Amino acid sequence: MDQTQAAPETHITYYGGKWVAFAPILLAIVGLIYIAVKQADVPEYWVVFLLPMIVCLFLAKDKTAYCEAIIEGATNKVGGILIMAVLLAGICGQLIETSGLVDTLAHYLIELNFLGNKFVAASFLLTCLIAFSTGTSVGTIFVVGPILYPIGYLVGATPALMIGAIVSGAAFGDNVSPVSDTLIAASSSQKVDLGGVFRSRLKYVLPAAALTLILYLVLGSRGEAADLSAVQSAAVRPTALLFLLVPVVVVVFCLLQRHLLEALSYGIVTGVLLGLVTGTITFSDIISVPEPLSAGGLIMEGIEGAVPTILLVMLLFAQIHLLEKGGCIDMMIQSMDRFIVGPRSAEGAIVAICILLNVATGLNTAAIVGTGPLAKRLGEEYQLHGYRTANLLICSGGTLNYLMPYMVPVVCAAMMTAVDLPGAVPVSTLEIVTHQFYPILLLVMTIFAIVSGYGRTLLPDSRAFRESERAVRY
Repeated sequence: MDQTQAAPETHITYYGGKWVAFAPILLAIVGLIYIAVKQADVPEYWVVFLLPMIVCLFLAKDKTAYCEAIIEGATNKVGGILIMAVLLAGICGQLIETSGLVDTLAHYLIELNFLGNKFVAASFLLTCLIAFSTGTSVGTIFVVGPILYPIGYLVGATPALMIGAIVSGAAFGDNVSPVSDTLIAASSSQKVDLGGVFRSRLKYVLPAAALTLILYLVLGSRGEAADLSAVQSAAVRPTALLFLLVPVVVVVFCLLQRHLLEALSYGIVTGVLLGLVTGTITFSDIISVPEPLSAGGLIMEGIEGAVPTILLVMLLFAQIHLLEKGGCIDMMIQSMDRFIVGPRSAEGAIVAICILLNVATGLNTAAIVGTGPLAKRLGEEYQLHGYRTANLLICSGGTLNYLMPYMVPVVCAAMMTAVDLPGAVPVSTLEIVTHQFYPILLLVMTIFAIVSGYGRTLLPDSRAFRESERAVRY
């Protein structure tokens, strides 16, 4: 008899019944709503996720198991991959920002007479490119928002559409980038290769992105260039366009199915070499000690920029693991079990729970990680291809994450609209939500894919595959 068999996993129990297991996340939601109204910075999100875990410790019957669950969540292997990816992506983003790529591309768009809604559409494309390069929607908003939004205002773009285009572009770029934590989390949780998920994503996201571009071209003010002095004074470096090679290198190595950290490292090396060769950066810009007991340089700045996200990821993973150990995920699954009768309803359950967790946690990565085990289980039961379940998770994470007023990307975007320009008024979070089209269209596309079977791939040995020859193949 095998004496090494693992003991069955037990759930954390709480005083007051099993539904009390939802208390930590429900308290966090209350905190999220409060800080969204106050337009708090990212560090305040640490508080609203950490404090409920401390308070709810007193509700747990086994407090040691409760504490161990927090540690297990914070040190989750997928979380470790995300932390290292965020760290390296932060350095990549800092290299791109230092290169002047955003300023240079924006300048050329103005030279091409992209005013009003044309500039809005061009900003959407530019933000897509930057977010694709950095793999972070929030980081991209912080990078391009202070540059593109004031320029858009100066050339007559409709303010709500302008900031909506920036958020939509950031959402799209983050949705497809091979260095995005959502793509990493989805592919890791479904145990499929990153390159395959990246390629199979295009059939879902490109139609939504194309319609988004058309809407931004058609809607809003045509604009006029009343004052271009701020644009013309921007530092323009034609050589900065070479830094587009950084995301290209990362994408190529991801498609070659090399390890993500390896691909990101090659991207960083490419950026550093380009900077040194073109004179954009010097050795002192890479590593700098400006004075005793201090540190500086673009690598350090990239790391420092990633730290808030890293801490947030750790706390969110701890919250999600408490949900799992409290049996919350199982309770949600059981409540939907009677509705799951085939591949279509299984896919609907995956998307519904992922969106609910996203709304609850305020971060799509945490929602994807929390839904990952369910998606894997249902995928195996109904013989859905891992690429399909991974893409459903990513699509889900790219919808309400940008359509709720208290979500981090929306709050950060609202902060970017507080510009010191004549007649400029900050755009509210509600206006931003109603003027960003990509997340809305992606949600429509996801529902269509589930209902119609578009993009669904069933494994050859499944009963559903044999019964449905109409399934759309990948």
